[in-house]
Amino acid sequence: MTTWMKLTGEPTLQLVRIRGDAFGYAEMGDAFLRLIVIDQGFEEDFFSIADKLFANGGTFLDVGANHGLLSFGLAGRHGKAIDFHLFEPNASLVHSIEKTKALYPAMRLTLNEAAVSDTPGVVSFEIDHGQSGASHISSDGKGVQVPCIRVDDYVEKAGIACVELLKLDVEGYELPALRGAARSLKARVVQAVYFEYFEKWLQRVAPPSELLSFLDASGFEVCFCRRGDLDPRGGATHVFAEKGIPLLPVVGHALPAMTDLIAIPREALEFAGR
Repeated sequence: MTTWMKLTGEPTLQLVRIRGDAFGYAEMGDAFLRLIVIDQGFEEDFFSIADKLFANGGTFLDVGANHGLLSFGLAGRHGKAIDFHLFEPNASLVHSIEKTKALYPAMRLTLNEAAVSDTPGVVSFEIDHGQSGASHISSDGKGVQVPCIRVDDYVEKAGIACVELLKLDVEGYELPALRGAARSLKARVVQAVYFEYFEKWLQRVAPPSELLSFLDASGFEVCFCRRGDLDPRGGATHVFAEKGIPLLPVVGHALPAMTDLIAIPREALEFAGR
């Protein structure tokens, strides 16, 4: 595909089908993003969960938005029922998000060209030009200087009373991002956290167990939610109360080196079939 684009001079930023009638611009020079076109099953587990969480609308914080495809995939189905807040420090990806936003003129979207962590101000951000999703905050000063904000500060300033879903995909810096959301988690302003668990990248900050311990101390139960994780472990044992989302607490189970997990308030977790 990239060879063809080079030969024809066609731009690598292409409009792709996210799901159903939802479309967005994505960089086809990125091998990972090309799978959207090849597989035709982009993030099915995420959308299955998010559709239920936003059945009655709500607020979505998309932290580490990349091209914003998860947000636009929801916008295509839920229209004006969701308030979207996207956080992306990579300027080229911000341009892509703005380009897609033009396809959704009624979408309530606030775009923040900033990183998210536990210390507001400015951070170093290392951009991977070959795979945009691998870009990350740099603790050694490499990369470009970008603004950085805390979720707690943002939620308070924006007057957000409830966040139905906080999604985190920040290449190992999930723990600092959650530390910056400590008040919102404990006050249950945040109702669910869907996050990437990638041990290799989490080691950039701390042992992966510290991320799980932080959520546990905040009163959140970390659970498997993807079909590929549930089925081999005998299926779901619990559900997210009132949402009907099948879950399996990770406690007592070996974690894969890489997957997506969800954390919800412990009091919202019920045994399946109750």
